[in-house]
Amino acid sequence: MRLTLLSASFALMSAPVLAQDLPFLGTWDCSVAIFSFTGTIYNNGSENMEITDISADGTGHILTFADDYQLSVAVNPDGTLNWFSPASGDSFTCTRVN
Repeated sequence: MRLTLLSASFALMSAPVLAQDLPFLGTWDCSVAIFSFTGTIYNNGSENMEITDISADGTGHILTFADDYQLSVAVNPDGTLNWFSPASGDSFTCTRVN
């Protein structure tokens, strides 16, 4: 029984983020550029960046890229997207294009 409870607890903690659970997918007008997201690629308006990991973080998600660069994205109740880069401190409120 102890092993079963431990296994169940671990399974809950390591549940993968699935593409259908990603409300930020799509194209967003972030004023400085048009950003787009798929389940594997982020485009910052000028280049594609491969997403190496996506993890849930409260009501948003943390996207990790090569060299451990990270972005935080969260869709707000009004349908806008908060985009934040801890590395640069840049933050944008974006509107969905599609």
